[in-house]
Amino acid sequence: MKKILSIISVLAICSMAVFGQNTKNAKEILDNVSKKTKSYSTINLSYSLVHTSPDGKNDKATGTMQMKGNKYQLSLFDNVLYCDGKTLWTHMIEEKEVVVSNVDNDDSGLLNPAKVLTMYEKGFKNKFIQDRFEGSRAVYIIDLYPEDVANSEYSKVRLYIDKDKSQLWKAEYFAKDGNKYTITINTFKVNEQLADSLFTFDKAKNPGVKVIDER
Repeated sequence: MKKILSIISVLAICSMAVFGQNTKNAKEILDNVSKKTKSYSTINLSYSLVHTSPDGKNDKATGTMQMKGNKYQLSLFDNVLYCDGKTLWTHMIEEKEVVVSNVDNDDSGLLNPAKVLTMYEKGFKNKFIQDRFEGSRAVYIIDLYPEDVANSEYSKVRLYIDKDKSQLWKAEYFAKDGNKYTITINTFKVNEQLADSLFTFDKAKNPGVKVIDER
């Protein structure tokens, strides 16, 4: 479960990765991404994730995320997170369990994608690396370094920003324990109609699931 939550936190950062304080070029690029992202009423994306362990083995997964204000639904492996802004449901499908908890609005934890924009406006140094083509895609490459390395899980985050769309395309997370997480956004749709029911767990549609209420 700890590994699952760690990877989910990576995706949360990736989905709305807008950071930067020190390097002018990087800050201007990330500010543009931030401004554009904040203008969307909803975001609906699909992604792929590759986890590379220190011994070189790869684990691959795909998932989706829908966001609407401070509400979100996030799928990863056999887990689905539902958040309506007040309550968080973590549905572990294989275990047939769902953990219910309150959303802590004062918490700066990484499991709330809706808070990433404000969480990471501070705490990182950045460096503009280069602009280049990845296949037919023109990208900016920006590295982020945590200011408090001792208390950070990651030593570096490398962002690939689509120059034409001013949108995050890929992120590489380098953990201090030698693990690497690469997340690539495959589809990115905005301003669609998303029903509020997407962001709550429906027990009636999931019979036999044990509810663990930690509120």
